[in-house]
Amino acid sequence: MSASDGEVTSKVEATMARVRAATPASTGTATTSAAGRFRPGEAYLFPEDLYRGLHQARTIGGGISVDYALGWRTPVVGQAWMLVRRRIHQEIRIYVDALTAHQSNLNTHLIRALTSVVETLDSLGLVALKRRQSDQEESLAALRSEVRQLQAQLETLQARLDGRSWQGPAADNGAKT
Repeated sequence: MSASDGEVTSKVEATMARVRAATPASTGTATTSAAGRFRPGEAYLFPEDLYRGLHQARTIGGGISVDYALGWRTPVVGQAWMLVRRRIHQEIRIYVDALTAHQSNLNTHLIRALTSVVETLDSLGLVALKRRQSDQEESLAALRSEVRQLQAQLETLQARLDGRSWQGPAADNGAKT
């Protein structure tokens, strides 16, 4: 792949990032571009701005550069001054370009790591897990309520049985006649 292909791709990606940024965010629903990441009906785990920010950061990740055109406007000394400025500019660019390359490399690795973390958390299905947990908590509360009712019935039955045992077998015979 040539360098010009990379430029075209980055321009296209930059344009798409601007279009996505201009499109109003829909809250809590997956868009068609994120259909592969999310199950139907599930909300985002993180705010949609995070996903957009990551996409934009990946889009412009390696594109840190500044082109500055040096020119001259003074007819007499202008050309000589431009040559001096151009040489100074070249010397400074050696250091600035090295720093920019290191920063760009750091940015790329941080974006990759953050993207990996977000995708891993999304793949765990934490939204569905939270929904299941709340359903289980509701079921558990209903079961606890039923257990309390059954315990109350058991205590009532136990009290009846205890009342009969105090009266003895004669109470049972007298009740039958």
